[in-house]
Amino acid sequence: MKKLFLFLILFQASFLLHAQTAKDVFSTSNYTYTWLGIDYSHVKLIGDFSQFLEAGEVSPTRLKNTYFPAWNNLVLNERTKYDIGLALRKENIQYDITEVTTKNAETPLEQLEALNAPFYNEQKIQEFVNSYSFQDKNGIGILFIAESLSKSSEEAYYHVVLINLSTKQVLIQDRIKGEPSGIGLRNYWAATVYRVIQKIEKTQYKTWKSKYKN
Repeated sequence: MKKLFLFLILFQASFLLHAQTAKDVFSTSNYTYTWLGIDYSHVKLIGDFSQFLEAGEVSPTRLKNTYFPAWNNLVLNERTKYDIGLALRKENIQYDITEVTTKNAETPLEQLEALNAPFYNEQKIQEFVNSYSFQDKNGIGILFIAESLSKSSEEAYYHVVLINLSTKQVLIQDRIKGEPSGIGLRNYWAATVYRVIQKIEKTQYKTWKSKYKN
């Protein structure tokens, strides 16, 4: 009897660990939520990024080495402004951008510049997520995968992805546009991340809830 009781407890714990679904994002379940960062390793840069005079000549190498970390660090250091928890109606968001930082540093320079946005589909986004290890993490991960930064059309697109960290299953994926603004290259594109978070808070969360809750 004791062995059966122990088995049931372990089975239930295992089930709860792996059972996260899109519906759970809108429940009161006490899952751990982890901000994983902004993945720029698949982003396409469209237009002339050297037009930011104070930045001097902005090469793909400089964007990768300087600005990919800078945009991620802004979210970490200014959490009340880039409030992921507020947007998703969740408290006590954990932050771990270790793996995103590594992926961004390994971005192939020859693939950064492009004429058009690639328009990644759900299958491609799942492939990107599958390349992560997530180590021993569980709960639900929150990841922004940058698709394009277009100086030509003054817009950026991000895939907002919520992930079951135990199985790597993408629970929610939404392609959202952010409009740039501000002075300087860092602030100009950081505004796109801020506006995506604002759109999640004001409109997209409700849209997702209506789509996935039932």
